[in-house]
Amino acid sequence: MAIEKMALLKIVGSLQEMEAIIKELILYENVSIDTESDRYGNSYLIHQYETEIVGSSDCRILDYDELEQECKEALLTVEDISKDLDIQLKLDKNLIKNNLIDYAEAVEMLNRYKVTNGKTAEDIRDKKELINELQHYKLTVDSIFDNTVEFDKIADLNFFDYEVGMLSNENRIRLKKNYENLTAVVIRIGIIKSTLENLYLIIYPKQYKEETANFLKSLSWKQFILPEKYTGTPAQISEQINSEIEILEGEIKALSDSLNGKNGLADDLMNKIYNTLRLQEKLFEIAKKADFGDNIFLLDVWVKESDINNLKDIITKISDKIVVTEEKADDKAKPPTILKNNRLFRPFELIVKMYGLPAYRELDPTPFMALTYCLAFGIMFGDIGQGFIYFMVGLLLSKKMDLAGQLFMRLGASSMIFGLVYGSLFGLEKHQLPWLPSLFESGPLAAENIPKILVIGIAYGIIALSGSFIYSIINSLKNGDKEEGLFGKNGIFGYLFFLSFIFTILTIIGLIKVPLFVPIILLIVFMAFIVLKEPLANAMDKKKLFPHGAGAYFTESIFESIETILSTLSNTVSFVRVGAFALNHAGLFLAFMVISELMDNVLLKILVLALGNILILVLEGLIVFIQGLRLQFYEMFNRYFIGEGIEFKSVKLIIFLLSIN
Repeated sequence: MAIEKMALLKIVGSLQEMEAIIKELILYENVSIDTESDRYGNSYLIHQYETEIVGSSDCRILDYDELEQECKEALLTVEDISKDLDIQLKLDKNLIKNNLIDYAEAVEMLNRYKVTNGKTAEDIRDKKELINELQHYKLTVDSIFDNTVEFDKIADLNFFDYEVGMLSNENRIRLKKNYENLTAVVIRIGIIKSTLENLYLIIYPKQYKEETANFLKSLSWKQFILPEKYTGTPAQISEQINSEIEILEGEIKALSDSLNGKNGLADDLMNKIYNTLRLQEKLFEIAKKADFGDNIFLLDVWVKESDINNLKDIITKISDKIVVTEEKADDKAKPPTILKNNRLFRPFELIVKMYGLPAYRELDPTPFMALTYCLAFGIMFGDIGQGFIYFMVGLLLSKKMDLAGQLFMRLGASSMIFGLVYGSLFGLEKHQLPWLPSLFESGPLAAENIPKILVIGIAYGIIALSGSFIYSIINSLKNGDKEEGLFGKNGIFGYLFFLSFIFTILTIIGLIKVPLFVPIILLIVFMAFIVLKEPLANAMDKKKLFPHGAGAYFTESIFESIETILSTLSNTVSFVRVGAFALNHAGLFLAFMVISELMDNVLLKILVLALGNILILVLEGLIVFIQGLRLQFYEMFNRYFIGEGIEFKSVKLIIFLLSIN
């Protein structure tokens, strides 16, 4: 439940070994390239090792931008050829590791294949495009309602002309409103289900051809023109098109077989070339980020401290012309962040990342956020049955979206726990189901229980805000910011001011029996420390108390103190809504219960209650989810979490099946 410890490795090696080293970094899959390296320090290291690491005299620094662009163009060619031949391209880690051809050979083989088989591949492409066109004709013809109409006979009319075309639903309505402006017969003859477009036949006098064309153009009319070779009814035309498609598909298969061979030679070749190019593309991308000397290169990479020795062993086995130096993350460096949470808290990383990624030297808020968020959701949406539904939805969702599903399961479990507290099962309470366990015998909406639930919400807020203060104090002191950590509004004295505020409220309402001046004095004292935070911190560091002048400082501090008082009040009161949402949850189902009791039919009663539960699950569940986010982001994260971390982006090739269709 922390952030993974990172180390910076500086890899220095001969230019002739660079590609081999970068390839190993890619295959290792747990390395991130540093983009904010110390160029001056790197130049010093390069100068230091320039004479010790001697590379080939033929080695030179290449134009990696140009090479990367050439590689991308070659990849497009491979994908086009594979699409023509229905070859499935896939990244194969074993192939990349053991059996790859080199880059120059891959490009040469690709060019040779284009020269030798380019005409055949082009023929295949043309035939596929023709099939797509024919399928469009067929889709349109098959959408006609009346399979007996013959358009070629309509075309023989002496004084009339016709058009067939498509209109969207919106333009169909516009057409209906403007029938009087059109001197034509308008017949809706079909609907294309895939695009929801309406198919129309327009018959008009030939002398109104231009007028009709202008009007149809205003409706975004898409004319459908069938080649003259197709005649007869729509059913007959569809059969003609089918026959033509079958012939073309046979021709494509024959051409593909001639290229691919019976043993799949083209498939193997394209995949070898594809894997080589993908690796080389990533390699060129990384090479651009290296620093170079006359015959050596230097690459800065971030790795987990636990991976250092393993990665060193892998790299140094390549050649004796490689030096790997290790640097711990100092105060100036900005290491990438890898969150390290156990399975219980890991799903809540999704919510944390919605706000931002913790910086390397920040405390990971995930565990605290997970506990407080689940607690808030359970308080606001406590129900055994509805929580179980969320749990099962999460269980099903986790098969495709693991973390999102796991998040739903945890929220559902929290809802079920508080459902036991409230005694609620699909909205039904203990007085309706006497066997239900409950800490609120009369239900949450009973007069004696409403204050208790509101107090629970405030108590939750005090606990959650206390945790936020502790996180803020630790983060500030951890990063050496004594001013904010000790005297800031979210520091130690800010927390003491918050506790004094709660102390004052409890004294006013009579829960604590002390003279009112005691908490008020504490409030004033702690606020004084907050107002004087800068001079106090400067005094501790033996610096000038007011470096920018006392007048300006105190003017700003007074406004900050007012903001602190107001935010303390609003933040505390804000958590009343946690209890209010719990009451709202019970009240909403009560409304459906009242409606169901007005029904005479038992089935209607059940239907109303079922619809009520569905509405609560979907609508209120979403509202509670968003409300929980609001409390985290605006009441808590704002206090202790900055979220400006750099994501750890591993330089790996993603191994997946890539279908080119």
